[in-house]
Amino acid sequence: MVTLKIQRNTLLLSLILLTSGICFGQVQYNFLPEKPLNYNFKIEGDISYKYEGVSAQEFTVLSTGRMNLELIEQTGAVFSVKMTPSRTLVKLNGMAIEDFSRSETAVSQLISTAIMEIRNNGEVLSVAEISPGVLNLAQVLMMMPEFPDNVRSGKRWTKTMPAFSLPGVPMCSLKFTYLYNEGKEGVSRISLLSNQPIKERRRDGEVIASFTGKNSSRGEFLFDEKQGELKSFEGVIDLTLQIRFEMPPGPDQKPSTTQSLPLNINIKLNVTLSQTAG
Repeated sequence: MVTLKIQRNTLLLSLILLTSGICFGQVQYNFLPEKPLNYNFKIEGDISYKYEGVSAQEFTVLSTGRMNLELIEQTGAVFSVKMTPSRTLVKLNGMAIEDFSRSETAVSQLISTAIMEIRNNGEVLSVAEISPGVLNLAQVLMMMPEFPDNVRSGKRWTKTMPAFSLPGVPMCSLKFTYLYNEGKEGVSRISLLSNQPIKERRRDGEVIASFTGKNSSRGEFLFDEKQGELKSFEGVIDLTLQIRFEMPPGPDQKPSTTQSLPLNINIKLNVTLSQTAG
């Protein structure tokens, strides 16, 4: 009698969950050798640097093009994916410094080609540049949702991304919050949120970099759960940073003397990524 009652209660609970629309499951990425994924991308915005006592350096940047993701190998739940940019256009302060927007075959000298290892839940395990450039789009893909087990509408989780690199400037780790909402026809919406106070200290050889500031980035991903494919991303990378470099004393200085160099950085970049036909 007790066993029968437990079974009835379990069945009743299952029916309640199904009829209430509450759904639990594992959302996964899928890459197929016969189906490379193509995305149009656009990164546009402003970056400024200011050292103490020196006029601010301000840059307006624009980068557009197409990104191809091709499966190279699959080992269990891990995909090795080659990321290749094409049709690239890069402008700095309105001046084109690379324009291959009309070429299908030209290889960008400014945007990296890379191999990424991605677990089927979206975790990026490694990135290896095979054609290095100033901008690595893999950093944008590292913001992709890394789906937890038993995801459901209203589920939140956090993810810490390793140092986001800018040419010639060390960067700190960034933390993002994701909010999952199950959508219609198998296409879910995942909000990217951040209200991260930054306080980090890193050593590189004899130089110590102390970071303070705020990460206010935000955006939204669309994910096709039936195909296991990211459909689009639209958002803003919004960072305000103060970096203080501490260096050992020079040869003519007292051993107790520490040299300090402060740097203020403001980054606001609008980023769009949308899947397109091959």
